[in-house]
Amino acid sequence: MHPIRRSLQQTLSSSFVRTIAALSVGLLVSVASGSAWAAGIKDGGDLRAALTGEPDVLDPATSSIYTGAQVYEGIFSKLIDIDASGKFVGDLATAWTQVDPTTWKFTLVDNATFHNGDKFTSADVKYTFERILDPKTASAYAGLYAQIASVEAVDPQTVVFHLKSPFGPFLTNLANNGQIVSKKAIESSDPARNPVGTGPFIFVEWVQGDHITVKKNPSYFKAGLPHLDTITFRFLPVDQSRIDSLSAGELDWIDAVPLQQVPALKDDPRFTYVSSPVAGIPDYIAMNTKTAPFDNVKVRQAVALAIGRADIRNVAYLGTGEDGLTEVPTGSGWYDTTGLFAPSQDIEKAKALLADAGLSGGITVEYLGLPQYPELLKTGQVLRDQLKQIGIDMTIKPVDVSVWYDAFVSGTYLITSAYQERTLDPDNFYSLVIKSGGPINTTGYSNPAVDALIDKAAASVDEAERKELYRQIRTTVTADAPLIFAHYETLNYLMNKNVTGSAITPTLSLHMEDVGFVE
Repeated sequence: MHPIRRSLQQTLSSSFVRTIAALSVGLLVSVASGSAWAAGIKDGGDLRAALTGEPDVLDPATSSIYTGAQVYEGIFSKLIDIDASGKFVGDLATAWTQVDPTTWKFTLVDNATFHNGDKFTSADVKYTFERILDPKTASAYAGLYAQIASVEAVDPQTVVFHLKSPFGPFLTNLANNGQIVSKKAIESSDPARNPVGTGPFIFVEWVQGDHITVKKNPSYFKAGLPHLDTITFRFLPVDQSRIDSLSAGELDWIDAVPLQQVPALKDDPRFTYVSSPVAGIPDYIAMNTKTAPFDNVKVRQAVALAIGRADIRNVAYLGTGEDGLTEVPTGSGWYDTTGLFAPSQDIEKAKALLADAGLSGGITVEYLGLPQYPELLKTGQVLRDQLKQIGIDMTIKPVDVSVWYDAFVSGTYLITSAYQERTLDPDNFYSLVIKSGGPINTTGYSNPAVDALIDKAAASVDEAERKELYRQIRTTVTADAPLIFAHYETLNYLMNKNVTGSAITPTLSLHMEDVGFVE
């Protein structure tokens, strides 16, 4: 998971949250094989795809940007996944069952091999999660698996997870960021640049600054997949360059269609447009709580009250998506606005809070903007006008992504826009972004009472109890206002008419194994 967008991009549908909540103890699920899109798709062909930026690395344990995940998810496999309807489905696991509140047993496929020829076994699962949890790996996803006490390779096709305590998001996290790696491959080569998995595609080459190519895995353990012979992922961070290349026949598939062009392109007979009303990204305004003036909660609350979400949605996102109030969209089963601080704009109350903070004379702050991502830059521009109404003069400093990232993670910024990818369960957000010392806690926020509630919610497997705990968490966090949810953004893909099988799923995985050319 990571808080930068598009070239670093990635919450979920109501149906899949409800499916997760409804899963019972002792759940058994069979592997879904083949493709729902198989009819009419021919095997073979070379897909030319464009991403909004270049990956950092292709090691799933250490990659921190979404373009990395877009590529490596086709190279690796997970134990389980979540399909487009929101149901858990097997990947490397054929079945799984919760033996008791802290024990999960998985039965594994016996026909999967790594791209180096080694047979996949339970030992690889054990190694994968021990590596993620090893501090030396410095994985941003370690927090998702902190409740794992041990992983037991019972026999080659059976693995058992022993948890420290009951953990409600366990299956969701496995489906989200649980790519299985090979110890031999990790230790014998460079996992960042030479990924070796069991997935549908095999890594071929990475030409820095230009493209990554993968090819069909002829030994993929799921019959009939993938359809494509190769995929070339080109790195085209400029929105118009992707559209122009698709129109010119130089590309077959792109993501992140510029919002201003969606109305025309989605009905263009040359293309197929794919979107989802609920699977997307929560955008938020982040403030550095360790540095003045945002070390003062009254100043942060004033900012929260000054924000007009409808203006951000209409100007920065051209009316798409929805006003963001929580980490999940309104269609989610987790959505609850009870007790939220500043759900709507109140300029007079915001001014009063600044006066209480002794800042009625006005203050100046600097916002880090990303000109490569127009929606984020426009969010800053709208916010600047809104804060001016309460006496905060916000200047915008445009910076490159790498500069933004370094400042954001090191806490050397004052205020900026960000988002959290793949928030499939509220714990994915609060344990990583809000909890004291969380791996993506870039605001410096710390509240021991909130930490205790986050831990309690994660340890519960009772849906009603968890919903009540997250209500309490949201009530406190929105009042403390280290960050302010501003918008919920939906995603989109665009492809030539002869390409099919592409869908936006809850985990935002591209699932290129299902994609192919029409007969």
